[in-house]
Amino acid sequence: MNSSVNFADRLAETTKRKESVVVLGVDPQLDTSEAPGIPEDYTLTRFCCDIVEACAESAVAVKLQLAFFEARGIEGMHALSEVVAFSRRLGLITIADAKRADIGSTSDAYATAYLGRDRFGCDAVTVNPYLGSDALAPFFAKAREGHGIFVLVKTSNPSSGEFQDLKVEGGGALWEAVARRVDGWGAGFVGSSGLSQVGAVVGATYPAHARRARALMPRAVMLVPGYGAQGASAADAVAAARADGSGIVVNAGRTLMYAYRRRPDLDPALAAGEACEAMRLALNGALARRTPASG
Repeated sequence: MNSSVNFADRLAETTKRKESVVVLGVDPQLDTSEAPGIPEDYTLTRFCCDIVEACAESAVAVKLQLAFFEARGIEGMHALSEVVAFSRRLGLITIADAKRADIGSTSDAYATAYLGRDRFGCDAVTVNPYLGSDALAPFFAKAREGHGIFVLVKTSNPSSGEFQDLKVEGGGALWEAVARRVDGWGAGFVGSSGLSQVGAVVGATYPAHARRARALMPRAVMLVPGYGAQGASAADAVAAARADGSGIVVNAGRTLMYAYRRRPDLDPALAAGEACEAMRLALNGALARRTPASG
């Protein structure tokens, strides 16, 4: 991991070189009454690493959903460190989907844990802006070292509008006010790509909001969840792209990790690799069909 290089520039270079905007969501689900989270004869580490390796040619980054590792205790956290290290060896950008923020030394500890040089350190992290600027300050300090920050702005879950769509003083929705702050926070972190290391999470399930978010955050890299299992199409997922098609990366977790459930003739890794490449091609096709007016 070369964190001294602007994160947004690294991501822009990687997406261009690999002709991909795909992010593999490493979301090893917990067991349910319908299906186990880990296939038979696999360990947690092996399952995750096999999926990462299978998708490495088609994806630009992995986004590790910490909840599924934390829920498994010591075994899960050990697996997390192994998957982070393995992904780095494959040249993939790593994103800790932590959604962290707190006050004072606690927030500093979170930033050190997930953007530091220890076992869980990644290239970027997701953060929650609800506590305000001082809670995010330790993460911005890490951005000065080259790391990326993705601030929750408009999320993909069905009830996101319960608070995010509330009208605020001066007009507009709360999420739009957050988007304006993200643009301001990111102004000092713009690289040669014209993109900022302070980016945003903007769900694919609300494409009209995504286009509005791009207008409010012209320099932000947008991490876009919601594609596939959550119902968003390829066209929905690229709605936040800039006019030249840049400025987005699109995440899929269950759609890729559990592709073998739809393809019982294939082993998990092969099914994931094929699904990841199909996603790459679908998103590239959707980007190619966009007109300049829609960007």
